Formats: sequence, C-alpha cells, structure tokens
Amino acid sequence: MRALLIPAFVFAAICSASADDKSVADLKAMVGKWDIAKAELGGKDITEHLKNMKFEIAEGGKYTAQLGEEKDVGAFTVDTAKKPKEMDIKGDGGPNKGKLIKAIYKLDGDTMTICYELGGGETRPAKFESKDDTKLLLVNYKRKK
Repeated sequence: MRALLIPAFVFAAICSASADDKSVADLKAMVGKWDIAKAELGGKDITEHLKNMKFEIAEGGKYTAQLGEEKDVGAFTVDTAKKPKEMDIKGDGGPNKGKLIKAIYKLDGDTMTICYELGGGETRPAKFESKDDTKLLLVNYKRKK
C-alpha cells in the first residue's frame, strides 16, 4: 500500500507544479495596459460608462484601475487548474479596499475576458455571462498597442 501512495503523491506534486507554472505564465501574459472592448453588468451594456477607464496590470498580479478621479489598486491571484480558470482579487486601496472579489477569466493573446462577482460572499461566476438581476460584471479587454 505504501508503494502505491508514493507514485500518487509524486503525480500530485507534478500536476501542482505544472498548474503553478501555468499560473505564472498567465500572470506574465496579463502584464500591460488594457482597453475595455465591451462591458455588461446585470445583463445591461455599460461599455459607454467604462470606455475611458485606464486599466493596467503590473508584474506579480498587481493592478490599477482608474475612472476619472476614482482609483482602485490591488492584487490578484489566478488558478489555472480550475475550469474555467479562477481569479481572486483583493483591493488594497480605493473603493474596493479590503474586499475580495471572486472571478473567472480566459486569456487569448491580446484579448482577456473576466467575469466578476460583485455581490460579495463566497460565490464565483460559473460562466462568462452577465444575467439580469445579478451583480455579475462581464468585461472583454483588448491589450493596448
């Protein structure tokens, strides 16, 4: 029995390292300035309201978002082992200071899609959609050239 546990442990460790490598790769791929291509909150298009937002991701999962004079700063972690990939965002300053926002994301070259649960609690979006009567914010970002 002990001989069976060792290969299982080694396999689990290898899978974990692989997921960590993918998470690091995703964090590096996200670094840069992003424009909002489309945004929906509670099933309603709010792209026009957010079109002038400045959004930048720095090394190590740090972010800054600024709309007018309001600035939100914080950090996030990603989990590439989950399907869809998960993101936990922690506000360090601004309107989201001290808040934990659960999200899912997908990254495809210069396009990034994030679905945020703005309702708080332990729930996380299951799909990339924003339905009526929810606090789901779905944003499609395009990398700034």
